[in-house]
Amino acid sequence: MIKNRKHGHIGLATNDVEADAKWYVDVLGFEVIGKFPNGAGNNVYFLKNRDVVYEMYQADPPLSPETAGKIDHYSFDSDDIEADYRYCVEQGYPVTTDGIEELPTFWEKGVRYFKIASPTGEQLEFCQIL
Repeated sequence: MIKNRKHGHIGLATNDVEADAKWYVDVLGFEVIGKFPNGAGNNVYFLKNRDVVYEMYQADPPLSPETAGKIDHYSFDSDDIEADYRYCVEQGYPVTTDGIEELPTFWEKGVRYFKIASPTGEQLEFCQIL
């Protein structure tokens, strides 16, 4: 079951991740709790303010001004990414990633995640920090 999961983070795609992350820190008082390189050589920031965590990353290709900085996905914590993925596939939820994906440069040992789409197309991610 994937019900009642702890909220992990909110994903934001931006056209200038360095400037936007700095603004969140300087203006809103967010704390950088993680900064990791992605495959394209850009930084991905995890920013926290109280109970809210944002994952902020550089959009590639760049987004239009109307979509830049908008919420890309909501993420929920997973303790067993394989079981969560199997459950979602069995239920017929549309998986929008290439199965379970992995980012070995995130956190100490990497992360594994996948995304599904809600009926309105909202991206919901399940993420296990390894």
